[in-house]
Amino acid sequence: MTRFVICALVSFLLAACGAGVATQPQEQATRLSTSGGSAHGQINAIRAAGGRPAPTRNATLDSAARAHAHDMASRGFFSHKGSNGAGVGQRVTGAGYRWCTVSENISQGYPNAAAAVEGWRISAGHYRNMVSGKNKEYGLANVGDVWVMVMAASKC
Repeated sequence: MTRFVICALVSFLLAACGAGVATQPQEQATRLSTSGGSAHGQINAIRAAGGRPAPTRNATLDSAARAHAHDMASRGFFSHKGSNGAGVGQRVTGAGYRWCTVSENISQGYPNAAAAVEGWRISAGHYRNMVSGKNKEYGLANVGDVWVMVMAASKC
């Protein structure tokens, strides 16, 4: 129930703006292949169903996503604002990505990348981020049970 409330709140906040954590989280970048059945395959299928081309995975966006997931998991909070008050644009710029559009999906409690992506697919605000024609690249990471997906484009 808590996961539903958190997801509903995040969906509402994303729609409005358009755009139990482990004490010692295990940090990992979610490894995505280009084959079907992976989170990358799911993202491609979701975008294709929305009439959009497949995005490219970007290591710099992975890094920004991983840093935010680590920040939330290690400090026990859940927000699009980092513990230092930075938003997704500031984090992505700080990671070294020059963007012209950027958005972020966050979630908590999902057991794997496939479940996190499916949760975003069925949430209106998160879905809009995933199928936005402006976004061309993405990064995806998790720390503990916190998932972050950053979508962006460097050329508009």
